Amino acid sequence: MTRHLLIAVVAIPFASVASAQAPSRFSTSIDNFGGHSYGVELRDGKVVYSDTTAESAAESTAVIPSPEQWRAFRHALDEIGVWAWHQTYMPNEIILDGTSWSFSVRYPDYSLVTGGGNCYPDEHGEPTGVPLRTPAFRQFEAAVEALLGGRSFRSAHDAANR
Repeated sequence: MTRHLLIAVVAIPFASVASAQAPSRFSTSIDNFGGHSYGVELRDGKVVYSDTTAESAAESTAVIPSPEQWRAFRHALDEIGVWAWHQTYMPNEIILDGTSWSFSVRYPDYSLVTGGGNCYPDEHGEPTGVPLRTPAFRQFEAAVEALLGGRSFRSAHDAANR
């Protein structure tokens, strides 16, 4: 009598594996001139969040996102199209105050280092050249806030709306 052993191999796309885990590197910040400045950095499996104003010292809080929050964050990054974002975003005209931002992340399949001052990526990752936050950047801010359990991470206002 011959016995056969059937082994099933399930192929999981590499992107699915990457999206189910925390990145190996993650930091982001928003510095609102004269307002709140936010910093977020992955350290030893925790996300360290800080909120600073001109009137108060930095308040740091450790946040431990759940696997579901990390999956939702990665999904949001993919949906927003951050992998097409440029390294630097600067406005067409010189603005001395306003908002600067940075974002750095590394997953097994993608990594990105980007930032800007008073200029944001559009839905295709192209710079707008103006100091108005784009829907894509607002979605990015919302994704970070969700990862932080609702803690604030937003540009105070668009420089042109002062």
